[in-house]
Amino acid sequence: MEPLLIALTAGVPQLVLPDGADRHLNAQAVGDRGAGLVAAADEIDAALLRRLIEDDSLRAAAGEVRAELAGMPFPADLVPRLAELAAALDGGEVV
Repeated sequence: MEPLLIALTAGVPQLVLPDGADRHLNAQAVGDRGAGLVAAADEIDAALLRRLIEDDSLRAAAGEVRAELAGMPFPADLVPRLAELAAALDGGEVV
């Protein structure tokens, strides 16, 4: 599991740096949801870190994300239903 997802399942607000392959997408999602802060490496300072650990709204949003993730089924639990749907579309047997 990706570190960002692990932290969100724990309900921990995140500081996400939008650099690299897909981190800008993750950063935007976390920032838009209010479950963390987005900053470039050169923008990180004591005030930003203090906000990250003291901001109640960040903590609340991260907790909401934790609850949302906890309510989702595990991927393996979806496989039988997906196989049924694929078979129904194909008109054949579940393979």
